[in-house]
Amino acid sequence: MVFARTFLTHAGWQVEQAQQLEGLEAQLRLLWAEGTARWPDIPLSTETFIVYLAERSPPWAPGEDLQRVLAPLHPGDLYLACACAQGLPAALAAFERHHMASIPATLAHMKLAESTVDDIRQRVRERLLVRTEAPPRITEYSGRGLLSNWVRVVAVRTALSQLRTAREEGSVSDAILDLMPSPGDDPEVEAIQRRYQVEFRQAMEEAFAALPSKHRYLLRLHFVDRLSTSKIGALFNVNQSTASRWLQSAQQDVHDETRRILKERLDLSSQEFTSLLRAVESQLNLSISRLLTEG
Repeated sequence: MVFARTFLTHAGWQVEQAQQLEGLEAQLRLLWAEGTARWPDIPLSTETFIVYLAERSPPWAPGEDLQRVLAPLHPGDLYLACACAQGLPAALAAFERHHMASIPATLAHMKLAESTVDDIRQRVRERLLVRTEAPPRITEYSGRGLLSNWVRVVAVRTALSQLRTAREEGSVSDAILDLMPSPGDDPEVEAIQRRYQVEFRQAMEEAFAALPSKHRYLLRLHFVDRLSTSKIGALFNVNQSTASRWLQSAQQDVHDETRRILKERLDLSSQEFTSLLRAVESQLNLSISRLLTEG
């Protein structure tokens, strides 16, 4: 009765009759078998799965048929959700293939830009799979409906929320510029910043828009959502140094494209252009470098 006793310890059910215990044991073994059959390559322990199942079990009253109470559960989906909550790489990969990959089709009726859909998919991934101070939200899945339907609901709600708040968030370029320190006592830097502020902001916004969607999302996570490199690494299942390198690469791409646009559009002498770049890049580098070394 190993399965049944572990389950009862965490479910809060009071099952004492031997026949009911035997029935519960058989039912739990069947749920375990169905879960492992669905995901044979995901190495989840029996105890972890049974505890996870017990903590999400429906209410049960003495006298109710145990099989009927547990029948609505989807063991394969619960098994995958449990393994994802544990951070098992095979489970995260399976979740990506079977659920995250379908989000663009789910949102197709909203006629969103591809970059917006990519951002929404990244947000869903972050919300469901990243462990911060609290467990990842995949643990909220109860198993009483299909996991695919549950993920679709999360994706649509995330899309609607993002559309509602898009105007309030502001652009990444705004967030970066807001973080720039003041020029201090350097009147030349202050004058250049004031004179070319509009051109610089526009060039940086265009440079940001030209980035691959992944780089745009990384910068938004870091500068707008203020996620540390350790949390970004957890989101993408990489270590902190890799996440930091990705951010630095995205930052450099913005710098290079901003330089190109400014040089192309501003009628400046070589000396004036050098002074402009020195002014804006010194301030931008300072604020970005400070953030990239956080957390």
